Amino acid sequence: MVLPMIRSFDPLQVFMLLATAFVAIPLFVRTSKWLIDFDAGRDSRSGERWIFFRQWLSRPLSTAAFSPSSRFLNRRMVAAIPPGTRRVIELGAGTGALTRALIDHGIAVHDLLAIEFNPNLHRYLSERFPGLAVVRGDARAMGDMVEVVAFARQAPVQAVVSGLGLLSMSREAQYTILADAFELMPEDGSFVQFTYGPVTPVADEVMRRLDLRARRHGFTLRNLPPASVYVFTRAHGELQPGGREIARRRSALDAGQDRPRVHADH
Repeated sequence: MVLPMIRSFDPLQVFMLLATAFVAIPLFVRTSKWLIDFDAGRDSRSGERWIFFRQWLSRPLSTAAFSPSSRFLNRRMVAAIPPGTRRVIELGAGTGALTRALIDHGIAVHDLLAIEFNPNLHRYLSERFPGLAVVRGDARAMGDMVEVVAFARQAPVQAVVSGLGLLSMSREAQYTILADAFELMPEDGSFVQFTYGPVTPVADEVMRRLDLRARRHGFTLRNLPPASVYVFTRAHGELQPGGREIARRRSALDAGQDRPRVHADH
């Protein structure tokens, strides 16, 4: 649930930041028991919330939420994945709330790859899920990441699930993330995204350029803030030109040339 640093402000971003702070400050006061539980060393969801909240306090513009997604939202996200899905890439894995739901749903650890931008959360994920491939980097550069390209080469990736704050990203960032995601998947791949906004979080222009369609899968009030889940698929079976030519980079990997690098936090 962590996204690259926003480099410029617009009214929507300012409003979202203020609204988040308005809810987060009272929440922090009410969670004193959670902090006590965590400091006492108890392995509980309270500790997970505190870890996430501390990251939000330190990076309010680069963290899409101040609390991990609830189990109710995670159930909605997992239910939105096409039946029979076995290999998944997760963007913005945060503290691993959705990661755990995916594993509990039946996705094997070796068939799941998580990308996390925040170095502290990346370290936390690696410790929490031994054996899980956790890549530290910017989701906008996933098509350049050796681990991601290699994972997609091993077997088809049927779904990409995202905890990124797409709604607050620029159209260029949205385009780059979605283009790379769909080039990593077969033609029937699905991109599952939740949003706190009232409509699809992807700009119409980006949808047209990539020839995508969106379906609202569900909504839950039992999350802070309440959230909707959308599923994005190709409208006509093929991604339109203009992506990052991941197929070319796969061939380069096979030949041992032009090995892409992970774009780490900066």
